[in-house]
Amino acid sequence: MTRPLPPAAPNTSPPPRRQGLGVGPLALALATLLATPTLAQIIPAGSLTADILLSTAIPEHRVFLSCSLLDGLSHLLITQGWQTDVQTATAILTANNVPAGAIAAFTEVAKPENLLPAEHTPFAEVNRFCDAHPDWQTEYYRLMFTVLDLKLPKVFE
Repeated sequence: MTRPLPPAAPNTSPPPRRQGLGVGPLALALATLLATPTLAQIIPAGSLTADILLSTAIPEHRVFLSCSLLDGLSHLLITQGWQTDVQTATAILTANNVPAGAIAAFTEVAKPENLLPAEHTPFAEVNRFCDAHPDWQTEYYRLMFTVLDLKLPKVFE
């Protein structure tokens, strides 16, 4: 007769230390994109809350789009969801008389292809980037991110 094993003790060791994060070409490219004037131009003049929402949603979706690349179905769903959210956000911004230049800059930065790693980025760099965000799938599927469609209308109430 076999006896069941006792439940495993919870892992109390610290998480593994990530080596090399933030020093590779992908991290440098992402930091450069986030620091460019183009990103600053996506913000509707006079709306700090919209600034925060747009500035938060873009890097969040950069993680989701980049880290889902190896899963075709998830990547397709994430891409379609982001495109729908951007279209809705664009309509909300337009309806609230946000300058056309700011809207155009936002839609350019928010294009999925502009949020993905460059074509020849080494897999190791993408892997390190995604390792820095180990809970990205849970966050996405639990809607733990900025949904512009839901939050942006409240800015203009």
